[in-house]
Amino acid sequence: MASNKNNPSKKETGTAVAVVQKLQLKNPANQALVEDWEIAEREKESVIRGWARRLAETKSKMQQVNEQYKRLMFGFLQEAYSVYVEIESSDYDDEFYANVRWQLKKEGVKIQTNTPNAGLVIRYVCGADIATKTISDYSRVLEGAKRNQINPNAFIDWVKEKTMTKVIADERAATNNTETYTDRLKRARLVVLRLLEARETKPIISQKTTAWSAEKVLSRDGLWLAIGNATRRHDRESFYADINLILMLTPNIDIEIYIVNKLAKNFVDDVEKYEKMINEMEEKVWADDLWEMMVSAGREESKKANMWWANKQQASRFENESDFRKFLKQSNN
Repeated sequence: MASNKNNPSKKETGTAVAVVQKLQLKNPANQALVEDWEIAEREKESVIRGWARRLAETKSKMQQVNEQYKRLMFGFLQEAYSVYVEIESSDYDDEFYANVRWQLKKEGVKIQTNTPNAGLVIRYVCGADIATKTISDYSRVLEGAKRNQINPNAFIDWVKEKTMTKVIADERAATNNTETYTDRLKRARLVVLRLLEARETKPIISQKTTAWSAEKVLSRDGLWLAIGNATRRHDRESFYADINLILMLTPNIDIEIYIVNKLAKNFVDDVEKYEKMINEMEEKVWADDLWEMMVSAGREESKKANMWWANKQQASRFENESDFRKFLKQSNN
């Protein structure tokens, strides 16, 4: 086979690596200039690599800080959520939130009148420096967890699994598509007032007085507040008791709202049910049932409050909360 080594018309098969031979400059000064350029290029590349390495190290540290921040933030939110759930299920929630508003105002922290309860908790915990959007986002996380009935111990896992962004988006959508608690409470107030209207025909005590005297103790809605006591008669065979009204209080709008709201909370969860009863049934049918329900709820609330204060007094006897909880568990068993 003839070789094509010296035949330029023949192309060799396979992959050939082209070797480029550097041009040799005739002027030594130019050659020295090229060498200086190469040194400068190497130094530039070294500087750039140094910058990239330093930033990569900083990036790694920042990621560690962000991860640590997330862990701490989730932990703090879990603590806030645990307290928030207890507050929301307590009979002292209104008083607590009123105190929080007062404290924030005292600290110079501006809050809007329509700030939700979860927002008050977050604002109190985070203070004035945190952005309003962050407050809104964190409060939505607390509200979302409560709406989904998440146990405080499972809060962190729930948020991590669902992601903070998804929780906030879902809660925003749920808020836009459903009534707020405030809206439902307003409806429940009407149920209470309608129930009080129905009970006007069955007063516990009826007494005549002058119009002038009545006007001094009646509110705009015709309601009045009284302080008194009830004493069972000493006759053992008697089932009667004497009710004594000691003082009739002059009501004002704050007292009216407080009392009606407290009664309305018994109807908030199923307000549609009670509205339907009032709209579709005769008054003599629904009035007694709703009245008994409201009175029973009041008794339960009083019982819980008495138990809470009793436990509070018992707790002072123990050195730590763990011993006290053991005592409560044994007492309940």
